[in-house]
Amino acid sequence: MMVRTISILSFIFFFVQAVPAESREVKKKSKKQVTTTGNYFVKKEEKNFSLLMEARRFTRGEVIFLRLTPKDKKWINESYKVSWLGKDVILTKRENSLIAFLPISPDTPAGAMTLEIVSKIFFVKRGQKQYQIILEPTKFQVIKKNQQIKVDEKFVTKELPKEILDFIQECKNAKELAFSKSSQLQFQKNFKNPLESIFITSKFYVRRDYNNKQGRPHGGVDFRGKTGTPIYAIQDGTVVLAQKTYYEGNFTIIDHGNKIFTFYMHQDEIKVKVGEVVKQGQQIGTVGSTGMSTGPHLHLGAKINGVLVDPLSLIALQSISESN
Repeated sequence: MMVRTISILSFIFFFVQAVPAESREVKKKSKKQVTTTGNYFVKKEEKNFSLLMEARRFTRGEVIFLRLTPKDKKWINESYKVSWLGKDVILTKRENSLIAFLPISPDTPAGAMTLEIVSKIFFVKRGQKQYQIILEPTKFQVIKKNQQIKVDEKFVTKELPKEILDFIQECKNAKELAFSKSSQLQFQKNFKNPLESIFITSKFYVRRDYNNKQGRPHGGVDFRGKTGTPIYAIQDGTVVLAQKTYYEGNFTIIDHGNKIFTFYMHQDEIKVKVGEVVKQGQQIGTVGSTGMSTGPHLHLGAKINGVLVDPLSLIALQSISESN
């Protein structure tokens, strides 16, 4: 844990206290009962509010959980505006705090990331304040050419019949419509894994070749699974897409509110319908190998406010369920 504390201090430079994941001394308990997240926690005590930021890492492709807590409870209903990397953040009132999820695009350039808080209550004189975080260096994996993946040629060629091209466009339109949905935050708990048994076969934003052609970075995480293995919703939400698509195969998108979406690709079967409200841990489908796939697996993805993030960074967050 000491290593993580020293490391984060070298990246955070707005005079905050970086605290490692809480660890407790439990001599009477076995090692199996001792759990620590390994996440980074940034805490800042201002005159009129406290600021908490939690992340697996402060780097590209991650998500940061933010909690603002006014020192006076009656201020919770005041007007606040928060922007992250130049984009407005959706805030949700949770007891005596305001919470938000801040995505870091995997394509974010090196340098400082800026968080701006606008409030006449918090900052009486200037009305706003900026905090900056230096982006931690990240290198996404690149698969060597001799390890390229072989897929059906119909997924990499541009010479396709008109009916297939029309179907691809229909799928694109359906996905865009699903990701354009807007709702209030629909959950209060931490995220969970999508499968009972977890074995990762491909990490987030890996760049690899398909049939000697360079593919796009991997926009999610692949989990190994046998055909028919149950897939579970990793969070409460509403199904906004559940259909067969060209590249993703049997595809499901769940809206969790505040422009937070998770999606599940290559399923053998889809067991939910559009408009259905699902609970965390509810079975939504089964593992398969439909669409652009070389074998049975689950591709899990996440998008926040239009930004692709590593879904494991959402699952790693531990402060969502905690009260003030």
